[in-house]
Amino acid sequence: MTDHTSQKLTPREMIRAHAYPVLAAVSTISLVVIAASLAPIGKQAGYQNLCIEEAIKAFGDTRPEMKHLIGVTQCQPSRAE
Repeated sequence: MTDHTSQKLTPREMIRAHAYPVLAAVSTISLVVIAASLAPIGKQAGYQNLCIEEAIKAFGDTRPEMKHLIGVTQCQPSRAE
């Protein structure tokens, strides 16, 4: 676009001139909010993995096909339904 310092922009030109920066800002803010909302989920998943690994180590070598299942059931929070 040309320099519009001496001209008055029409509404369509204003929208075209500012659409990209506005959409880029909205997109950036959205990505930051999504990343921030996923952080607690990742933190809990890390704790869950540590708990399962410790439960598997504590279970020992007997019945290796059940190790993971027992580890998961021991580390799940109890749900009162």
